[in-house]
Parts: sequence; C-alpha cells; structure tokens
Amino acid sequence: MEEKFSTLVNLLWEACIQNLNATLTDEQANKFTNNDYYYLLVIQSLQRPNFSQIAERLSVTKPAVSAIIRKLISMELVSKIQSVEDKRIYYVEVTTKGGRILQGDNAIYKWVTDSIVDIAANQTELQIVERIILELVKRLENKNK
Repeated sequence: MEEKFSTLVNLLWEACIQNLNATLTDEQANKFTNNDYYYLLVIQSLQRPNFSQIAERLSVTKPAVSAIIRKLISMELVSKIQSVEDKRIYYVEVTTKGGRILQGDNAIYKWVTDSIVDIAANQTELQIVERIILELVKRLENKNK
C-alpha cells in the first residue's frame, strides 16, 4: 500500500508542477519555492491582508514578509496596494497569474475528490474514505504542532 500511495502522491505533485510550469517562465519556475506557494495560499485566504497580518499568520517577521512579497511581485504573482486611509499601510493581493497557480492546483484536488466519488462502490465506502482522509489530516496537524 505504501508504494501505491507514494505513486499517487508523486503523480499529484507532478500535475501541480506541470500547472506551475504552464503559468511561470522557466526562470520563474526555477526560483519558485514551496514557501512562495504557501505565501500565495495565505494571501488568498486572508483576502487582501497587510504585511502585519501575513507576518502574524505565518509567525514570521515583517522584514521576512517584505522579502518574499518583493519576490512574488517581481514574478507578477501578487500586487501591493497602498491604503487610501493610511499611506504607511500596504495590502497584498494575488494577481490573475498567481490565481492561475492556485486555481490549477484546486482543479487537481477537485479531480481527485470527484474520482473518489466515482470509484466508491456505495455511500458507506465513500464515508470510510472520507473518515480516513479526515483522520490523516488531524494526525498531520497534530504532528506539526
């Protein structure tokens, strides 16, 4: 089972990399890291956060956030918008290009879940798979604390 699971994970990872390579130039793809991807996810989930909000969510310093945001801006994955009310504050939002990376990966995840629904013989089997996935998520979350 371990080998089959490894194959599944690697095929999913390959699909995500293909999505990334279809969106970024070769140079950008070579510079893009897992950390950059995580920043994109956090920025999207916080919906136009400022630098302090990103730093708080990721438990990093504002200078660390600034460095990654500069990199993501140079890759045209996020944009920085100055606050109208307070010119010292900048908000960050995912650009269309950055959104394509996240949407492409979400399409892969949807394909997997749709396939699980199609493959499951009945509702009971589907509930078992869902329970296993939820338990794996819990264990991973607890392991990372």
